[in-house]
This record gives sequence, C-alpha cells and structure tokens, in this order.
Amino acid sequence: MTDNDDLFLSNEDDFIFADESEDTDDLQDEVIVSSENPWKIMIVDDEEDVHRMTERVLEDITFDGKGFTYLNAYSGKEAKELIESHPDTALILLDVVMRTDNDGLKVVEFIRDELKNTFVRIILRTGQPGQAPERKVITDYDIHDYKLKSMLTDQALYTAVISALRTFRDLKIIEAKHKELEQAMADAQAAQKARYQILANMNHEIKTPLQGILGFTDILMISETNEEYREYLNHIKNAAEGLHKVLTNVLELTDLAGGSWELESSNINLKDFVASIMEMIQTQAEWKSIMVDYDLDRNIPPIINTDPGRLKQVLMNILVNAVRYTEVGTVSLSIELKPDNQLMFVVQDTGTGIPEEHQKQIFEPFMLGEDFLTKKHAGAGVGLSICKSIIEKMDGSIWFESQPNEGTAFYVSIPLKSYQDE
Repeated sequence: MTDNDDLFLSNEDDFIFADESEDTDDLQDEVIVSSENPWKIMIVDDEEDVHRMTERVLEDITFDGKGFTYLNAYSGKEAKELIESHPDTALILLDVVMRTDNDGLKVVEFIRDELKNTFVRIILRTGQPGQAPERKVITDYDIHDYKLKSMLTDQALYTAVISALRTFRDLKIIEAKHKELEQAMADAQAAQKARYQILANMNHEIKTPLQGILGFTDILMISETNEEYREYLNHIKNAAEGLHKVLTNVLELTDLAGGSWELESSNINLKDFVASIMEMIQTQAEWKSIMVDYDLDRNIPPIINTDPGRLKQVLMNILVNAVRYTEVGTVSLSIELKPDNQLMFVVQDTGTGIPEEHQKQIFEPFMLGEDFLTKKHAGAGVGLSICKSIIEKMDGSIWFESQPNEGTAFYVSIPLKSYQDE
C-alpha cells in the first residue's frame, strides 16, 4: 500500500476528508446554478483514490452560480498535455511527488514559463513535505497555495478551492477590463485620427483659395493709389494672413498627431540660440512696455545637441503667449541644469494667469486660456498642444503653475544631450 493510500484509508487520516457538510452548508448561500460553462478544475495525482475523494468533497459545491467540471491527470506528462488543451482551466490541484520527487514542480514551471499562463490557480498538495519544503516552494514557484494532504479536511479543501476560484475570476475580470480599455483607447485614437484627417483635408481646401486672395490683394495694393482703398486692402491682407497662420498651425497639429514625424538633431550654441529668440520677443514686447530678460545657468555646456527648430518653436510659442497675456510687468526665461541631467526651461510672466476651470484642458487641441465669448487675445488654441507633442517626442515633459491675475510659469524639461561629433 502506498503513502497516499495510507492518507486516505488509515483510521488516523480519516480526518483528511472528514464529513463537514454542516459547516460547508453554513458558509454557502443558496444559489441558482448558471447555465454558463462550469469552472474547470484539474486534479493531478498518481493515486486514483485522491481523484475520487476530491470530487466527492466538491460534488455539491458551486461558485458564482456555476458548478465544476473535472480534468484528471495521473502524471506530470498528462497534466502538461491537458493544460495545453484546456488553457481556460481555472484551478489545478497538483500533487508534488508522483513518478519523481518534483513532477509537480516541473508542471508549474511548464505552465508559467513555457505556456505563459499566469491565470490558472495552482494549489500544490503533498503527502511527503520533506521532498519539497513549503517555504522554498511557496517562495520560488508561482502558486496559489501549498497544502499538506494530512491537513486537508473537507472544509479546508472547500475553503482553498473557493479562494482560488475567486482569485481566478477576479484576474479574468481585470483582464477583460484591460482589454476593454485598450479597445476604447484604440477607438478613441482612430476617431481622433479621423477628425484630424478631416481637418487636414479642409485645411488644404481652404488654403488654395486663400492663397489666391493673398496674391490678388498684393497685386491690388501695388496698383491702387487711393489711400482709403489701400487701407481696406491692408485689412483684407492682415485677416487673410491671420487665417493662413491658423490653418498652418492646425495642419501641423494633424501631422504631429499622426506620429510619423522625426526629430532633426544638430549641435547648437545654447547662449546664441536663446539670445536670438529673446531678441525677437523683445521686439514684440516693446510696444507694451513689458520688460523681458533671461538667465542661463553657467553649468550648462556651451554646445548641446537638440532639434533647434522644434525647441525654438516651443519656446517661441510659450514666450509669445506670455507677452500676449501680460499687460504690465515682466516676462522672463531661465534655463537651469538639474541634478538628473535635465535641461529645465522656465518661462515666467506677471500676466492674467489661466482660469482654474481651464487649467486641466490647456494642453488639449483648440483649448484657450480664456472664455471664447469674451476672449481679448488672438489664437486658435493649438499652440500648447503642439508644444506638448514636440516635448514628449524629445522624451521630456511640460507643465505649468498659474494663479489668476498673478501670472503663470511654464516648465519645459528635456534630457541634456551634449555635443556630438557630426
């Protein structure tokens, strides 16, 4: 007679699957058995008695309104074949020692490492704990529980099975929700791409006649001698150029959203680069009597590697906005080298600030920092969205702090890339 026979048949171990039907009934609520597929439970043991007794203990039990169906394997080899054929198995009651001392552990490795099945719950059972010490097994192997057969009463088995099935169910729910979220994100991205494509198509359709308006306006301005008419034509030209700028920004936004563009890196002298930008901003700020200044951290290498066109586009956009929304005071740019080798650009102004109700969406396309119906400043609300796309492409980040009527500070952080041989 084998050790396992002793476990089930000796008087001392009648305790193993002792009759605890009253306790079990107390724990179970009255349920209606679902017509859905039952939970698959695989019993892996080289002793027929273990299969028979396990099924007897669980025969009247349901979980979540579903009963159990059993898969029976009598060796590690059979268990591997069964789990390959039934990857939706919810629980495996797995004997550790069968033909060899670690047959069960090899099955665990096969399921987790080769099949990559992380959902099925595995409860290891052993009648020979010395062959596989519990602390080592529970630490080294991805299992749900580890039980000694001598301690598995009816109630203990019931509790272990329900606990494992509950975990399996919850993991499956999480997986389903994750897939739903991925699908929703994919649908949203597809919808956004479609919207941008419509914008791009409209953009091209509008730009063609707009170019004609600009061209004929220039011709009329050259030939017209009446100053009043020339003033009217100048208004037409300014309006057309403003519309052309908006269309150009929208078209660029559609290109950035497509994600097909690439950065074009080159070496630049950062001090000269920033000075040229601030010179242009100074010109725009002079007529509003706004003070403009900048400060460059001396620890930053003089030559850095970046995409100068894109970085200039970001800084110009933020600085122009700062000047636009500042009536009195200053606009400043500071560039610092942070300990984590991040290059930090900070644009600070003393302007009107961004209303709190608009702050969460400020980087979204077509969102403005002021109410549309009462807005005082020009702009279509795509600039900051473009900036965000560019900075994220640079593996950086952009954020802001703002207090209404006290000013705004925009922060741009990008990895410092030093001079590279060309």
